[in-house]
Amino acid sequence: MAYGAFAETKSRYRDLEALVDYREYEGEWTAWFEENWLKPRLKALGYTHVRFFGGKTCEYDGSFRERVCELGKPGGARPEFFVYG
Repeated sequence: MAYGAFAETKSRYRDLEALVDYREYEGEWTAWFEENWLKPRLKALGYTHVRFFGGKTCEYDGSFRERVCELGKPGGARPEFFVYG
C-alpha cells in the first residue's frame, strides 16, 4: 500500500531542483548522498528539519527515484514537500 501513497509524487510536489541543483552530484542518489551532500546544502538555506522518505530504489545501482523530501524552518507552521530523482 505504501506504493500507492507515492504513486504520483512528481505531480503533487515541486522538484527539489528549485532549491538545490542536486543533478550536479555525479554519484548515486543513495542515503549517503542525502545525509552528506544534500542535507548540508538544505540546512545552509535555513531549513532545520530535513527528512527523506518514500520513492523507489533502482536495482542496478541502489539509487533512489521519486524520493520525497520534507523541509521545515524554525517557527514554520507547515513543512514544505519536494521530490527528487
